[in-house]
Amino acid sequence: MSLTISRDGGHSWPTRLDLELGDGFCLTNNSQEKLNREFSYPSIIQAADGSLHVAFTYFPQKIKHVHLPLNAIR
Repeated sequence: MSLTISRDGGHSWPTRLDLELGDGFCLTNNSQEKLNREFSYPSIIQAADGSLHVAFTYFPQKIKHVHLPLNAIR
């Protein structure tokens, strides 16, 4: 799961942050045996201090939360 940031209205995406690395295998619905290893359904909000909170499904077994302080995205 990667987050990319554009500062020019989407013309370029120079900033890339890898939030989670994995092979992304998702050709099965069998997450109980960890055969479905996808990251999906990301949701992002920006806090009042400018930091980002990202939540996404992790191997369709749980939801992972990542907090990115403002200095991590500049």
